[in-house]
Amino acid sequence: MGNSALTAFWIEGPDPRGPLGYGVTAFSITDAFEIVRRAGYRLPDDKSTLRVRADIKPAEIEHDFVREHMGAIVVRGLWYPFLEIGLGARQ
Repeated sequence: MGNSALTAFWIEGPDPRGPLGYGVTAFSITDAFEIVRRAGYRLPDDKSTLRVRADIKPAEIEHDFVREHMGAIVVRGLWYPFLEIGLGARQ
C-alpha cells in the first residue's frame, strides 16, 4: 500500500440482494464503514453480522467479477463497487 496507515478491507454483509461485498481502503474499520455509508450504501446496525477481512489482497477475493471491475486499492476510498478515485471526487 502506498500509505502504511491505510488498510484494505473486504466487507461482506448478510443481504443476498446487496453487492458481492465492499472493497474499501481506510485508516480503520470505523473509517471504512463511514466511507461505505458516504457512498450511499447501508450496512446493518449490528456489525457482528458482517464478515470483515483486513489487509486483503486482490488475489484473495474469490469473485473474478470483483477483481475485473475494482478501482485502485492503494488510495483511501471505495474500490468495489467502484465509483470514483479518492474520497469525495464527485463533489
